[in-house]
Amino acid sequence: MNNLIPVGIIVNTHGLKGTLKVKSDSDFKESRFRVGNKLFIGYQNTYVPVTVKRYQSKKGLEYIDFEEFTHINDCEKYKRCELFIRKEDRDELQEGEYYFDELIGMTVILDNQKGTVKDVRDMPQGAILEVALATKTILIPFHKEFIQDVDREKGVITISMWEGLLWGLTF
Repeated sequence: MNNLIPVGIIVNTHGLKGTLKVKSDSDFKESRFRVGNKLFIGYQNTYVPVTVKRYQSKKGLEYIDFEEFTHINDCEKYKRCELFIRKEDRDELQEGEYYFDELIGMTVILDNQKGTVKDVRDMPQGAILEVALATKTILIPFHKEFIQDVDREKGVITISMWEGLLWGLTF
């Protein structure tokens, strides 16, 4: 199923009733893990369909109960497995909103330099683009103050260069 998008990894079980702890990579967790949503667990070269029964977020992890699991023995084998959604099950975005996976691979224009978005990091302050330039990798906040334009059709993000923007952001 090549239309699946990873949204997290199952890190452990919680309690005896089949709750799973998930480290989420999802950009819209509340809507992603809404009760009734279908997800898929990647397990031994197959995708096991599951339906969200209950969802809670705490201490940086997502605690999810699925209708298909009622006991720890039903789901313990899925530890360290990836959790997926179907691409077509994603919510419609508002103008100016983007999914992380669509930003990855886009060309970044920064003054007279070109780079490529290698990753998007979800931080408490907001999304951060990891951009590979010719000689170094930089981090740029994905905020309207820094982003001049995002052209989905051309796959190009234009950055507004501010004095001091890159100072301290290289690694």
